[in-house]
Amino acid sequence: MRNFDKHGDENGMCVLDEFKKCDDCGECDLCDLDPTKICNNCGACIDEFNTNEKGFVEIPIDKIDLSGAEPSLDDFYKSMGLDDDDE
Repeated sequence: MRNFDKHGDENGMCVLDEFKKCDDCGECDLCDLDPTKICNNCGACIDEFNTNEKGFVEIPIDKIDLSGAEPSLDDFYKSMGLDDDDE
């Protein structure tokens, strides 16, 4: 899942090929399941990966952007839809 405001990483390199300079081809915006569609962050691709022995999917984190306001852990959980307000 991507931030669609800019292509490439902070150094101007391609996020799909670390040895290639970003040329704004837009390939990184495409859906992993349907490459004819622009990713809309639906998360369906996460369900396609194999889970580990405990049933969890490991998602690699490339970067944590801490610029701007300091979010709390509760804010992070809410942004990920993991808030437990119902309990």
